[in-house]
Amino acid sequence: MITVLESASQRIGRENQRVTFVSDLHWLSGRSNADTHHGRIERVIDDADICIWGGDLFDFRWSRVGDDDASVATALQWLDRWYRMFPKKHFVYLNGNHDSHLAFHDALVQWSSVRDRFTSDLECVRIGDTLWLHGDVIEGDGTADAFTRYRHKWHDKPVAGKLANRVYDVAVHARVHRAAAIAGHRKRNTCRRLIRWMNRQPTEQTIGIKRVVFGHTHRRMLGYRLQEIDFYNGGAAIRHVPFHPITLDVR
Repeated sequence: MITVLESASQRIGRENQRVTFVSDLHWLSGRSNADTHHGRIERVIDDADICIWGGDLFDFRWSRVGDDDASVATALQWLDRWYRMFPKKHFVYLNGNHDSHLAFHDALVQWSSVRDRFTSDLECVRIGDTLWLHGDVIEGDGTADAFTRYRHKWHDKPVAGKLANRVYDVAVHARVHRAAAIAGHRKRNTCRRLIRWMNRQPTEQTIGIKRVVFGHTHRRMLGYRLQEIDFYNGGAAIRHVPFHPITLDVR
């Protein structure tokens, strides 16, 4: 499951590299305020060698763009704008749960196959001593089977109707989503679950990991330390939730 990213490091051709991690924009949905963070995202990509799109960039379940075809086309156009804007940057796309949508997955794999600076269809990437992943591996009991079942629930979810969207808008306005994230994803417990998942992976893939950068929980975390590992989370580009991409120097 863990992919060691070597091609980008070799292309950059130096010992140190700067990596930025942008996740949980939930773009396409009404609760997203990703457009207000456009300048910040542009600055961190410009400052980095590698941009990791960390999952849940798009929210197909709550898309207000239209049907599946329209939502997928809009998502690819969004990615293509960033790709063309930064012709010397390498981009990596990690799968999330809200963008674990079969039509989007297939279209993204095909789209990225003809772009040599874009790597997709990955769950987790290791660069040097740092692990980067969406973070929903913590769902269920943290086993591979539980993760597969969890992701499968998102594959074919239909676009929510107008009534469901109105109910969701009310919940966001009341900040219920933020309260749920705080209650359901306490920092220490979340990091313990990530460590438990790491311990289930092959030792040669996780030995020497000092930092873990993840999304999913919508709770910003800047170097929370547990068991000699520093954990980072950039929050989410959703109304009433803190958001800031994570940028780290990696050897």
